Amino acid sequence: MKTIHLSIIQIAWRNVVRKLFRNIVLVVAVAGLVSLLVFALLFNRIINEDIESATKRLGADIVIVPPEAQGLAEEFILESKEKTFYMDEFLFDALKDLPEIKNINSHTYLNTLDAGCCSIDEGQVVIFDTHNDFVIKPWLAENSPKSLEKGEVFVGNYVHEYLGLINTASLFGAGVSVVGHLEYTGTGLDHGIFINKEDIDKVSSEALGGYRKGTISIIFIKVKDGVNVDELVAKIRNINPIIGIMTRGSIGADVRNTLSDIMRIFTVTIVISTGLAILLAWSTFSALANERRREVGILRAIGARQKQIIRLFLSEAFIISIIGGLAGIIIGHYLIHFLADGFHLISRLDAGSTVTFKGLAYSFSGFTVGIVVCLVGALFPILRLVNLEPLQVMKEE
Repeated sequence: MKTIHLSIIQIAWRNVVRKLFRNIVLVVAVAGLVSLLVFALLFNRIINEDIESATKRLGADIVIVPPEAQGLAEEFILESKEKTFYMDEFLFDALKDLPEIKNINSHTYLNTLDAGCCSIDEGQVVIFDTHNDFVIKPWLAENSPKSLEKGEVFVGNYVHEYLGLINTASLFGAGVSVVGHLEYTGTGLDHGIFINKEDIDKVSSEALGGYRKGTISIIFIKVKDGVNVDELVAKIRNINPIIGIMTRGSIGADVRNTLSDIMRIFTVTIVISTGLAILLAWSTFSALANERRREVGILRAIGARQKQIIRLFLSEAFIISIIGGLAGIIIGHYLIHFLADGFHLISRLDAGSTVTFKGLAYSFSGFTVGIVVCLVGALFPILRLVNLEPLQVMKEE
């Protein structure tokens, strides 16, 4: 039985090679469908996972910003874009004693520094409370101290790489010591230069920009276990209704909506491509069936069963679909890995594809769809051919 099956595969392969040009067209169609499907699935996965990862990295359940700056804050969190915006510090004082809050901290974003005002590439100056912080400290490198002394600063991963082995730098118009750095976070923290709020006097006028005493930029809140976040948000709005509030679930909502629209376009394109691939497979195997009617008639006349003939033709379709499916997987991953920088939605989130179990599962799904589409398109012409009477077929020839 295995010998017969192997012979069928060998014959099918020779038939595929014999009509190589025509079969290549079908291979390309299957490859196009599979690559589009794999790319769409990976595209959706990496953006959603990057948004989820970015919000989890902050360690906060609720983020509060000025109402007009909510979009800017999301860009800082998700896209590593430096921003400056301010609100009165009294809101922080009004919230810090709420019983539902486990921890609360604020950051103040000063002007972006660039090579024109200091000795490092651009970076966001961030004032924070080193004693109560839970956003920055979890990302400190192992050799970094856990708090800052007078005149000391932490720097983000991007800034640290630019500084290289330099341990000190002249920043903000006064000497400070860089004593630690953050690991890579994929958020605006990577471009940060973090100073204790007690060192505000060391900041130069260029970096201060529009900052004024008694203002902050953003409030991070971590709630206690068992606290309903939505109920706490409603309570905070009762204290101050004109503020911008984001939760872990709402951060990146605009990006998710944009992604949803893009996925709808992908879906329509994939459905159309699937239909075209089925029609092309149908057309290819219809022509193949017409060319090999006499061959099938002879096989039937000498005792070949319908199942064997069907298996022979489907083996040809299977070989074509495997070649096209594998090519499609490679192309789909190529688009994500090497062309991602050309897609603004991916590059601005600093998202990227990695080889994961889920990614492999998506590749297998696309591969399976390509095989099924090719087999479905080929099946109907094959069934019509094998159901003809052998003598009638030979007589027509």
